[in-house]
Amino acid sequence: MSSEPPGCSPVKRMLSSFHLRCSLLAFIIYGLVFQVRELQSALLNVTGPPGPITVAMGEDVVLPCCFSAEQSAQDTEVIWFREHFSPFVHRYKGGQDQYGEQMLQYQGRTKLLKDGLAKGSVDLKIFRVQLSDRGNYTCFIHRDSDYDEAVVELKVTASGSAPLITLERYQDGGIRVACRSAGWYPQPQVLWRDPHGRHLPSLSENITQDKSGLFAAESSIILTRGANQKLSCSVRHVLHSQEQGSAFYIADPFFQNAHPWMTALCVVLVAVVALLIIAVYLFKIKGKHEQKIAMQEAALQDRDAEIEKQAEELGEYCSPSYTRDFSVGPCSHLGFASWRKYAVPIEEVKVVLDPDTAHCDLVLSDDCKSVKREDTLQDLPDIPERFNPWRCVLGREGFTSGRYYWEVEVVDGGGWTVGVSRQDVKRKGDIEFKPEQGIWALGQWAGHFQALTSPNRTLLPEIQTPKRIRVSLDYEEGRVTFFSVDKEIPIFTFPLASFEGIRVHPWVWLGPGTWLKMWP
Repeated sequence: MSSEPPGCSPVKRMLSSFHLRCSLLAFIIYGLVFQVRELQSALLNVTGPPGPITVAMGEDVVLPCCFSAEQSAQDTEVIWFREHFSPFVHRYKGGQDQYGEQMLQYQGRTKLLKDGLAKGSVDLKIFRVQLSDRGNYTCFIHRDSDYDEAVVELKVTASGSAPLITLERYQDGGIRVACRSAGWYPQPQVLWRDPHGRHLPSLSENITQDKSGLFAAESSIILTRGANQKLSCSVRHVLHSQEQGSAFYIADPFFQNAHPWMTALCVVLVAVVALLIIAVYLFKIKGKHEQKIAMQEAALQDRDAEIEKQAEELGEYCSPSYTRDFSVGPCSHLGFASWRKYAVPIEEVKVVLDPDTAHCDLVLSDDCKSVKREDTLQDLPDIPERFNPWRCVLGREGFTSGRYYWEVEVVDGGGWTVGVSRQDVKRKGDIEFKPEQGIWALGQWAGHFQALTSPNRTLLPEIQTPKRIRVSLDYEEGRVTFFSVDKEIPIFTFPLASFEGIRVHPWVWLGPGTWLKMWP
């Protein structure tokens, strides 16, 4: 009987023995490689500080990092980075700093302290620390095939401004006081204290954060007389005891206005005193005003007597047939003031232009107080009242009696004429601007300042073309007179006419690009 197990042949036994020897050899090789790897890794060990590094915003900080230095530091590569390996905060390789892929916010602000490199120190200095620099930094060391790393946490703080204390208003029988401070990080805490250092509860508290990440704190409290007139407000960091504080004191007189009934009584008393003062002042003013009116009435009586005298002189020396400029000739010695009683109408009228009479090239303002010539035909119905082809427009209101005056201002343009026309003036076809056709006017016509008289035009070379003309109409006497408002002198008076009971309207003609405005 054979002692071999069933199914086992000599060949199988030889294969089984070979596999066992191969497995033992592979286990021995793997153990040697693992030991060598562990031995190599033990040669490089990187360590950081035991806790976070804290620095105030705006100051410089050093992030410590050490490694085991058993070989030359020349072959050591140092990389400081944050969340991502690239771009990095700072890199040192081949004995030089490398800035090719440095993060933008750290450019010009980092320095590797190489003095301790030979002793295994790769501390990184960051200048002018910003609030955004807070967080974790990785110190990565690479040498040959070995590498190791350590994490350093940086905390940034900011101390804000001294608290600003303001008295806001009276509230609930006391004075509401607010305490404000800004420029803190992390979030600060606002504390109210009494003279004994005891904390007092605040009425309200508000913490806000600006775009840069800094916090601002505001807290308010109500002060009452005697209980807490002397207080202090402090703002401090939550992480450490650094704080800013301000103290203040409110005197007793300020609390008198904290009671509503006292405030109301003071207001009433002040109002009564003010009314008495105003009444006395108005009484004095009334007496002075009555005295002034009496003096003015006496002066007016004297002036009326003088005007009547001048009117008599005007009737004696200036016949109604005189038709030229009153600044020259036999009436020149009377002047503009003497004309007001005789020629200037009593009633001032507000002229509103009639859009139904305006030529299609004329554009009226919304209030129909001014008109421009645009030379662009508007889509308007050609009704019988509308002038065509002459660029004319009438005033909406006409006159059949009385004495009136109005003024026309030449805002812009070259040719223009202003005056009056009868209501039955010709509107269509060729029109002659002369009294026989029912138009009494003067203006800048054909390059000359002239009156549109008949049979020939009357040139007015001695008169400077005015920018503002006063048109005077005396319907009963049939008198049409023009004055220069600029120079305060009469310009021209037409020969007396008979309007034959027909209504007379203000009238203007505009040359190319002209803009006229009616006053008042």
